[in-house]
Parts: sequence; structure tokens; C-alpha cells
Amino acid sequence: MNNLKQKFDAPTVAVRRQALNEVVADRRFMVRKSVTPLEVAEHILERAASGERDLNRLKSSVFEKLRAAA
Repeated sequence: MNNLKQKFDAPTVAVRRQALNEVVADRRFMVRKSVTPLEVAEHILERAASGERDLNRLKSSVFEKLRAAA
């Protein structure tokens, strides 16, 4: 992330946390051993830092990353 001093409101953090929780609980994540939960979290933060706020688009982005890592 470029700006380490960025601050986020509670709803924004909640969306990111929900995206992470839903992705790591999904079968598509569990069957992949090449991507860790930390990498998923970093990807979500990168996407959010670039302006993405939508829960479904954040998750879709992670699943695209999982497909590419397969």
C-alpha cells in the first residue's frame, strides 16, 4: 500500500473483513494450497487501496487471483 497513514471508517473495514472471511471459508480457496490467507488479505487491501469498495467485486478479484495461481 502506498499510504500507510490511510484511515478507514468502521463500515469500510467491515467490508474488507467480510470479504476475507467469505473467501477463506469458500471451497475454491480451501482446495488451493498455493495462496495463503495473508496473501488474500494483502490482495483485498491492494484492491481497496485502489478504490474498490464493493464486497462482491473484492471477492471476485480474489477468486480471479486464485484461478491464475492454479
